[in-house]
Amino acid sequence: MYARYFTFKGKPGVRSEVEALADRVFGHMKTLQGFVSVHFLISQDETEYGSFSLWESKHDAESAGEAVQSKAKEVLETLAAEPPSQQIFEVYKPKS
Repeated sequence: MYARYFTFKGKPGVRSEVEALADRVFGHMKTLQGFVSVHFLISQDETEYGSFSLWESKHDAESAGEAVQSKAKEVLETLAAEPPSQQIFEVYKPKS
């Protein structure tokens, strides 16, 4: 399993628009191959936003990043104070 961690610094006062974007992105993400789950993140001071999603394979995580960014790019450009960042991680499950 792989995780995709996506973050960006938001412009002041954009929380409601970010939440609306997250709702739309979730609807799209759950239709993509290999989707397992997603959690959307908001910093306490509401200046940083992100998502942490789980995918069946590295390919699924990378493809999802491309698909979501192409769908959300225009809206994200109006909400972000600087370019977003994305990382892909392999998920390690501890042995029992």
